[in-house]
Amino acid sequence: MTGGTHRSVRINRLLGEMREAPLTTWTTGQVRRLYSALGFGPQRSTARGDLQHLAARGRAIEVGPENRRGYRLNQAGAR
Repeated sequence: MTGGTHRSVRINRLLGEMREAPLTTWTTGQVRRLYSALGFGPQRSTARGDLQHLAARGRAIEVGPENRRGYRLNQAGAR
């Protein structure tokens, strides 16, 4: 699998988890634990990048201050 394919699989799994709990605020640490449980490399930068990727595409919304940023499912844009 290429790096882009891995990312696509990770993001689809993360988005699925976010849809299961639409009011949950996801932090980098939570995503790292999810990725670790799924057998993905739980790098902090990977988790943060995937959350930022979802926000940039309108599928998640950033919440909280920059130093304690969390992300929630954008229920209007996550379809």
